[in-house]
Formats: sequence, structure tokens, C-alpha cells
Amino acid sequence: MTLPERTSPRRTPLEQSIGDALRQARAARELTLAALSERSGVSTTMISKIERGRVSASLATLDALAAAIGIPIANLFASTVERRDVTFVRAGEGIRVRRSGTTYGHDYKMIGKVDTASTEFESHIITLEESAAGQPLFQHPGIEFIHMIEGAMSYRIGDDMFEMAPGDSVTFDAEAPHGPQALSTRVVRFMVAIARPRASDST
Repeated sequence: MTLPERTSPRRTPLEQSIGDALRQARAARELTLAALSERSGVSTTMISKIERGRVSASLATLDALAAAIGIPIANLFASTVERRDVTFVRAGEGIRVRRSGTTYGHDYKMIGKVDTASTEFESHIITLEESAAGQPLFQHPGIEFIHMIEGAMSYRIGDDMFEMAPGDSVTFDAEAPHGPQALSTRVVRFMVAIARPRASDST
């Protein structure tokens, strides 16, 4: 059963976003209203109303139009989907971050950050250019991933010590005390990615 189209006295955000998506998809395929009408079986008048957000089109009509254009019907609803965080950083770029407290020569450059309702995720490039002697140990909720880029160091996780060189990686529960213990080269550079549960707002 085909649902009837409902003419709207005013444009709603949903109807307008669908109309804009339809118009853009049609233009990208260089289809005229008449050509799309012939392909889909939907009248040019109706297509025009949909594109202007003047009608609430049935799913059957939208499906016919999407098929005639050659796109998934979901593409017509793409702009109505809730936005999600995305971080894109080009090579050599990033945001320098100053951590509170003493970090003994840590140079942080944030290269990614995404927050969701349940999880916080950050990624950094960390550069060490001083002796790691006396370096503090870190401890926090979440999962941490380290990938060595340059230099070599001894890295402690709990009671274990890992000798890390370029290309080496380690993933661990960040509740364990962890941190660099000794640098084998003057400069050490590594990537750190941390996923941690978002703190509850409840008291």
C-alpha cells in the first residue's frame, strides 16, 4: 500500500533536508525534472514540491526517486542523522597540550579527540628530550595503546618493564601504574591513544 503524499503549508527541517538532498543528488547526475520523472514515474510537479520541502513524500515515492537516480534511499536522510565527532589531523600538525603537574620534559601534541555518551578517546604524539630519571608514574581508568615512532626507552607497566624501539607497540589497562623509566636515546617520540569511560554525572 502506497502512503499518500501530504502537502505542508510550511517547510519543516526534515522535509527541507530531504528536498535539498534530492535536488543535490539529481543535479550531481545532471538529470532534469523531466528526466527524473520519466525514470521514476513520479510527476515533475511532485518532484518539484519535494525538492522545495512543500510536501511530505511517502517512502515509496522517495524509494522510487532514489532508485531512479541510482542512490540508496538512506542518502536522502543523511543530513538528518545525528552528527558524530570526527578528528582529522594532517602530518606534522596537531594541538600542543600543556598538562597540569610535573611531566618532566613531556611534549604533548594532541592528534585526535572524540567524546561519546559513554567513552572519551584521545590520541597524542609525545616527545621526550630529557632523562627519564625520576619520571612520575601515571595511573587512570581506561585502555591505553603506545606505539614507538623514534628512539628507544624502557617503559614500565605495573611490575613489568618493556624495552621499546621504533615499531614496537603495547596495549594495557591504564589502571596499572605506568610511565617511561629510562631513555636509551636523546630523543624519544611515541604515539599514545587512550580510551576511558566517561565519568558519570550522577552524584
